[in-house]
Amino acid sequence: MSLKATSVRLDEETLQRVGQMAEAMDRPRAWLMAEAIKQYVAREDWFIHEVEKGIESADKGKLIDHSDIKAKWDAKRAAQMD
Repeated sequence: MSLKATSVRLDEETLQRVGQMAEAMDRPRAWLMAEAIKQYVAREDWFIHEVEKGIESADKGKLIDHSDIKAKWDAKRAAQMD
């Protein structure tokens, strides 16, 4: 099912940049805006669900000490620099 939005209001600079990008991609400006909104919504939806999972884990007491995480990331960074 596809619903139509009534309008999106953008400042002139953003609208011009969207137009330039759409032209470079050989796509309609409306397609680019719809695609950008879909990607934004998907990313934010993922983020909200990940935060909810984290809260649920914390509520269950499934926590990892900060120093353990820091040590893991420090080791990973050191390995990448070698």
